[in-house]
Amino acid sequence: MRNQLKNFAENLLISTNIFKILSKFGEVHVVGSYAFDLMTEPDIDLVVITNDPKKSSEEALEYISKQHLFQKIEYGDFQKFPKENRPPFYIFNMRTPWEGEVFEIETWFVPEAKGSLDFIETMKNISDKQKQEILELKLERKKKGVDKNKLSSYQIYKKVLGI
Repeated sequence: MRNQLKNFAENLLISTNIFKILSKFGEVHVVGSYAFDLMTEPDIDLVVITNDPKKSSEEALEYISKQHLFQKIEYGDFQKFPKENRPPFYIFNMRTPWEGEVFEIETWFVPEAKGSLDFIETMKNISDKQKQEILELKLERKKKGVDKNKLSSYQIYKKVLGI
């Protein structure tokens, strides 16, 4: 299932040309389970690094919504409306049916992402045993119906890595 989800995700990213589109608004990075080959759910996490996250997120939202590439787009302003465990910046989630799943591309607009990019490098070097443990914990979370905002994948990664 994991490999199939990753293949579906890759095809969605290619089909929508989302990297090229988002690169008009900043420097695009893939983070999260897609980047780490730990997908258990149909979601893809992206970060767009930009000097003006508010302006870039608003312009990207307008541009992408006019392309009619996604069934639904949600916008979040966590600068004005802070939320625990969320960076104080801007996000939009693009959702669409794809290959029998409803995929979500969660895209954060931030002024820098050094911590996230450093973490990606750490995750690239985890052992197969750690990968397996992470996958088991993520599947257990899903099976128990625990909301990803209550127990994020990032929290699971940190627990397994002991950081």
